[in-house]
Order: sequence, then structure tokens, then C-alpha cells
Amino acid sequence: MGRPTKLTPELADHFIEALEKGNSIRRAAALCGITRKTAHAWIAQGEEDDASPELRDFCDRVTRARTKAIGDLFNAAYQDAIGGVEIKRTVRPDGSEEVQVTPPNGKVAMQLMALLDPEEWLPRKALELSGPNSGPVEVSHQAEVVEGILARVRKAKERRAAEAAARAGDGEE
Repeated sequence: MGRPTKLTPELADHFIEALEKGNSIRRAAALCGITRKTAHAWIAQGEEDDASPELRDFCDRVTRARTKAIGDLFNAAYQDAIGGVEIKRTVRPDGSEEVQVTPPNGKVAMQLMALLDPEEWLPRKALELSGPNSGPVEVSHQAEVVEGILARVRKAKERRAAEAAARAGDGEE
């Protein structure tokens, strides 16, 4: 049998409270006077089939606290994206009220959409076509001109797909 654990109900409560406030495991551990390694060890031990009830409970509470914190942050970002948060209320002498609310934040909205559905909402770069010597593209009804443009577009799309695949293989996405 190894050393007794430092995990007490009070320490667990303090750790969980820190996570619920949005702290990382590293920061929550530091706030509780333990190392990140110790916190991760307790979580891993709590996930084992033969875990003690205390460690299993700790692991479950960590999962719930992190889920709550992520949910709270997402809800705050969502509210910023759609706007409408009351920031000022003024009551005039005649009893009427004026309420000022935040405007929608399009940048946050687009970032949320990209997280929720990357295929649909990730920003796309424009593809610009030019003619010979960087001049304008001549528009005609000649099939070979149209086929040439389509071939250039296909080639650019293939190049971008290959670059994206290379980035994904390098772990950049």
C-alpha cells in the first residue's frame, strides 16, 4: 500500500470550484497547492474500474465542472454574438426608461459557426483569375477558353486541398 492521498473533501471542493470558474487543471491545481501531475493522476485513477469511491466521485465532479465552465463560456460567447445584453438602464424624471443593449458581434458569431460546423463556415479565400500577362480574362463563348478557366480553377482547388491535407497531417488544424 502506497502513501495516503492528499485528496481531502475540502481540497476536492476547492479544486472543483476553481474549475467551475473557468480555470485550467494546471491553474486549479496551483490554487490548491498541488501539482498538475497530481491532479491528472487523481483523475486517471478515478477513471479506472477499481477506483475508490472518493477518486471516482472526484473524477466525475471534474468532468461536470469542466463541462459547466465550457458551457458558461460558450453561452457568454453566444450572447455576445447575438447581442442584446443590457448594459445601461436610465429612468427619466417622467418615469420613462431608456435601455441600452450590446449590438450583435459578427466576428464572434462567425467564429462560433466555424467551431460548430467547420465545413460550412470556415472562412474561404477568394480565388482570382487573370488572363495572359496578368491581364483581364477575355470572355467568349469558345469552349476551349471556358475549359481552360475550369481547368485552372480545378488545379487551384486541388492545390488548396493538398495544402490542407498537409497541414492536417502536421497537426496544425
